Amino acid sequence: MQTQSKCDKMDAIILTAGKGTRLLPLTKQLPKPLFPIAGRPLLCNILDSFSTKISRVTIVVGHEKEQIIERIESESYHFEINWVTQEVQRGTGHAIQQCKHHIKTDQFLMMYGDIFVSQQTIQNVINFPLSTGDLNGMISTFEVDTPENYGCLEILNDKLVHIWEKKPNPPSNFINAGIMILPITIFSILDKIKESERGEIELTDGINELVKQNHPFGIYSIIDYWIDTGYPWDILAANALALKRLRKDPEYTPPSGVTIKGPVSIADSVILRPGTFIQGPVIIDENSTIGPNCFLREGSYIGKNVRIGNAVEVKNSIILDGTTIGHLSYLGDSIIGRNCNFGAGTKVANLKLNNSAISMEIQGKRINSGKRKLGVIMGDNVKTGINVSIMPGILIGENSHIGAHTLISMNIPANSLSFYDPESGRLILKESNQG
Repeated sequence: MQTQSKCDKMDAIILTAGKGTRLLPLTKQLPKPLFPIAGRPLLCNILDSFSTKISRVTIVVGHEKEQIIERIESESYHFEINWVTQEVQRGTGHAIQQCKHHIKTDQFLMMYGDIFVSQQTIQNVINFPLSTGDLNGMISTFEVDTPENYGCLEILNDKLVHIWEKKPNPPSNFINAGIMILPITIFSILDKIKESERGEIELTDGINELVKQNHPFGIYSIIDYWIDTGYPWDILAANALALKRLRKDPEYTPPSGVTIKGPVSIADSVILRPGTFIQGPVIIDENSTIGPNCFLREGSYIGKNVRIGNAVEVKNSIILDGTTIGHLSYLGDSIIGRNCNFGAGTKVANLKLNNSAISMEIQGKRINSGKRKLGVIMGDNVKTGINVSIMPGILIGENSHIGAHTLISMNIPANSLSFYDPESGRLILKESNQG
């Protein structure tokens, strides 16, 4: 690994203008940069990692920008924050161009806002010693098994040769990890870049042109973890990793009748009823009520004002604010939106009988998650009746209602009513044009 060295202050750009469509219905009302990872918005996880070397941060916003700005401005950071709106999504290079007048340093940090990495990785990138190798910039990389699905790096002697976008026969397994240091000359290069086949100005085209003009880029290899939070199961993986940062508080004493094993973070306003067993790492946010006789398992985040009823088991899941999980229910490897209500005995299956990887239909395409365990992804304001069963890898749209004793084995659209008809023995689905 490269050694670190001290150098001057540096500006930063974070790209967060995308809609996060592959995360629908979760991002219907909640923008992706604000989705909680271990209770902290994804964008805050990035900003929290910036060292004092970062003096100014420009954040490119678009979808639900008002929510993002309001949430981030409620925080207190040591650096100045500027906001730039990308009105039309014309690519990463176009997004960078919008920030030109805010960048005052010769080199600047650039990061995609949907990447989840460790604080140490971000700090290592910030402190990368460009001067040691007489470099103009740096691009971080991560080794993957399927480089053909990403921008793949061609590397020679620890320097970038070329970035190939989704090349069928990639030259290596090292991909563009979306965190880099760019020279200020990138702006003049991007001004001359032609649009790609998909009608966008690509940042990678600009970097390739810089390298071609003999402006060398170094390589930083990420050695711990890197998650592109493009799909719901990526959010669950990031949440589980972030929860591992928790450390057991030796001074915390659980209420009488409550058992806690492992590290937890439990807000003072949380009510834990007798018989509750918590196996950390687990976070329970403000004003939530758990129990009695509940089992909260590792990898779970319970949001604000959540009610977990009697004899409920929750494992490796994210439950957002205001949701109620009724008694005798099971929830595993799932993400539940805000203000949902599980009727008693609602069960979420998260494992196939043959133990095969679970696929999920997303935007009309069947996507293999690569996960053996994956439950339901549920939008806001969904209600289920008693004894509803949900099969693995299901998406349920916002504002949907599911009748009692119904088996859900396919995606359920938003604003719909689904119920089991005993006469026909079939699932009846009534859709609404609302929303």
